[in-house]
Amino acid sequence: MKKRFGPIGLSLGLVLGIFFAAGTVRSQPLTQVIEGAKKEGAVSMTLRTGFTPKSMARLEQEIKEKFGVELKIRFVPNTSFPKELAAAMMELKSGAIPSFDLMTFSTQVPEGLRTGLFERVEWRPLISKDTNPEVVHDDPALVGAITYFTGHLGLMYYSEKFSVDRIPKTLGDLADPKWQGRVGIHNYPALWATDAYVLGKEKVLSDLRTILKNGAILGIYADMYNRYLLGEIHLCLITSAYLKMARDKGVSTGWRSLDYANIREYSLVVRTGAKHPNAAKLVALYLGSPAGAKFTLEEAGSGNLYYPGNYEHDIRMQNKSQGIPEVFTDRKRDILEFSVSKEFERWEREIKVILDTGGQR
Repeated sequence: MKKRFGPIGLSLGLVLGIFFAAGTVRSQPLTQVIEGAKKEGAVSMTLRTGFTPKSMARLEQEIKEKFGVELKIRFVPNTSFPKELAAAMMELKSGAIPSFDLMTFSTQVPEGLRTGLFERVEWRPLISKDTNPEVVHDDPALVGAITYFTGHLGLMYYSEKFSVDRIPKTLGDLADPKWQGRVGIHNYPALWATDAYVLGKEKVLSDLRTILKNGAILGIYADMYNRYLLGEIHLCLITSAYLKMARDKGVSTGWRSLDYANIREYSLVVRTGAKHPNAAKLVALYLGSPAGAKFTLEEAGSGNLYYPGNYEHDIRMQNKSQGIPEVFTDRKRDILEFSVSKEFERWEREIKVILDTGGQR
């Protein structure tokens, strides 16, 4: 199958039927948002794991300094995007008041917008001059989302043990006998299915079988990370958050994006019918700004490729210098369409068999 870095020519009618949400994009001046937030005085939200109540106290202070608004911020850490989306959908269907004003999601954003779960906020007129406009999603299927941290999926390795010229450059390189028993790979079928879609199904599934037969260690991210710290594996196919974690522990660790830069964005969306909609927008605007990126990095360890001074931006610059193409899996319409298709489910099942049998089937 041919590599796919562009659209696959899906039926426009099908795309529109699945991803375009009805309704008008809402626009309002920042002064109106600020005045509304002052009256509301509070906001509740879901955020990535890693933040603490102390983090929220800092966020409250920084928002007060930035906007002159005092807010009481309540947050709950994310545990499962699908479950959190399902719970929010139940509230929408029952007509209940949303439990959260502002929520963090990734690939779930189009579905939430299509069903009217999220407000279609027009962020661009509201963002500050120093905010990178790329954090705002412009695609009709995504209007209403604003990115506040990002993640790459790739290979981390012991930079003290291996020079950069020895490190694998492609997924297939992990099957080289010299890496036998030294590689850890994740066991998430959905992520492998996305790789298969982008790079070609037959190639990726063939490579995966060979890598497993070559003695690769299989597991969830946390298991791979622990084995890496213990020195049981020297190369680890994992998300970039673990790169920072390893470096914070003093482990000399390098990064390589294999074949392409697989990028996931994590965005904030305002719930339709939120009790504190203006406060929610104000917090989202701050977290999407350079100051918010610094806050998220320092308090939760998450980087943002749209701003310098963090590992996510460093990875992006490295990829650009190496000529590695970027694929934003949350923004590409064809990938989003494929990820909710029956074919995607079939690919996941096929990949799960490969993972469960160690590449023997």
